[in-house]
Amino acid sequence: MNQGELERLMALNYAVGNALKGKKPKDPGFEYAETLAGKLFQHALTAYALWTQNTRLEIPGIDPVNFVDWSSIEVLARSCIETYIACHYVFLKPSTADEADFRYNAWMLAGFVRRESFPIVTQKGQQQIVSDARTNERHRRKIKRTVTFGNLPANLQKAVLRGLTWHPGVTMSEMADTVFGPKWGRALYAVMSSHAHADGLSAVQIKQAVVEGAMPKLAAIAMTEIGVILAHMTASYSRKFVAAGKAYRGHPDRGLNDLYANLANYAPKLIGDHADLLRNSTARSGEPTMSQ
Repeated sequence: MNQGELERLMALNYAVGNALKGKKPKDPGFEYAETLAGKLFQHALTAYALWTQNTRLEIPGIDPVNFVDWSSIEVLARSCIETYIACHYVFLKPSTADEADFRYNAWMLAGFVRRESFPIVTQKGQQQIVSDARTNERHRRKIKRTVTFGNLPANLQKAVLRGLTWHPGVTMSEMADTVFGPKWGRALYAVMSSHAHADGLSAVQIKQAVVEGAMPKLAAIAMTEIGVILAHMTASYSRKFVAAGKAYRGHPDRGLNDLYANLANYAPKLIGDHADLLRNSTARSGEPTMSQ
């Protein structure tokens, strides 16, 4: 991906999101769908800054810092894809109202159950725990009333009610296939996760990238991943909300967005080239872009 293409995708995403400004769609989950869309856009902006401006710092007592922080861009890419997956799964893609109720309440429950384990050090914290417990029980009651929940195997029902999962029967890695395709989705998500968790693979890749001078190349790959995710969010958002769809259909860069949103189908070799580069951490000549 080149800089100009990413800027056009970001501008379109901004236009589609702003088409709903001041409007209140009837969908009860709109405010959180909007919040997740904004979260993804902010991550993309930060990644863009790291990519185009490098990491430039002057701190007293430390030599001036100036490098392409591609590993942090990969961490942001992971957050981007997880944000899109949550928004798409919970708000944009449920096939029925029953499924939407189940997914929303399971998603909320999984988040708030986690907060129950936080240490309590103040009276306000104790009050919040009591409030959260009531909220969680309300989510559980709503979950149990859905047909979707009733159709789950007993073990998955138990996991949902304990807040252990909000996407029973499917992993985040599997859902990454919806963005990058079944051949590369899980592999690219694994690379993003590697840099978030700082495992051995990330250490080897970072060292090799420095030795081989491949940081700019790997940063461009990470930005392509973010561009694909952003395109998916823009397209999905425009299908869900009427005003967003109108803005999307009338935008001159709709074709570019459609291309990136369907990259796994239109140009699977491009995603494959990116996966190969990440696997080998080796610099190659020529930056792969949609213009090639």
